Amino acid sequence: MKKSQKFIALCILSTLILTSCQGQETKNNESNMYLNTIPDEEYSRAISYYSDRSYPGNTLEEVLDNSTSAMISFIEALPDDKLDHRYKSGKWSVREVIQHVISYEQIMHERALIVAGKDIEQKYTRYYNQSTTVAPAGNKTKQELLEEFKKVRAITTNSFTNLSMEELTTEGTLDGFRVSVRMIAMCLSGHQKHHFNVIRGKYL
Repeated sequence: MKKSQKFIALCILSTLILTSCQGQETKNNESNMYLNTIPDEEYSRAISYYSDRSYPGNTLEEVLDNSTSAMISFIEALPDDKLDHRYKSGKWSVREVIQHVISYEQIMHERALIVAGKDIEQKYTRYYNQSTTVAPAGNKTKQELLEEFKKVRAITTNSFTNLSMEELTTEGTLDGFRVSVRMIAMCLSGHQKHHFNVIRGKYL
C-alpha cells in the first residue's frame, strides 16, 4: 500500500474534538470489548472523546449492530412534536441533530474508505462543515429520517465488515492526530451516542 494512501488529510481536529458538536454530556461508557482490543498505538488519545463513548460489542460488527438498534429505537420512540424542539435559541432542532448524525456518518464512512486505500469518489468529505450536515433536514418526517438512516447505516456496516484486517488497521494522520480505519468506526458509533445523550439531557 502506498504511503500517500495511508496518510490522508482526515479532518479529525475540526470534526471529532469537543468543540465540533453542540452540547456536552457526561461520559458513561459501557464496557466495550472490541475497543479494548485496539492497541493505543493505532490512534491518538485526542480522538478518544467519541471512541470511548462507542456502543459495546465483542466485534466491530456487533458495535455497529448495537449502534443501529439504538438509533432505530431512539427515532421510533421520539414524539413527532419534538422534532422541531430546540433547547435554546440558535441551537439545532432535534430533527437537525438526527440529520447531522446521518450526514456525519456519510462523511466518516467516506474518510475511512480513503484511509483504507480505496479509490472512491468523494461525495461528502470535501463539502463538510457544521451547516452542511444539518441542511438536508428540511421538513423531513420521523419516518423519512428513519429510512434514510437505515439506508446509510446498511452501506456503512457492509463496508466496514468487508474490509480486511490490514485495511482496518491502516492509519491516517492530520496535524499529528493518528487514527486507524477501525477507530474511525468506533468514533462514528460514539458520535451517535454523544448526540443521543445531549438530546436526552437537554431536549426531552
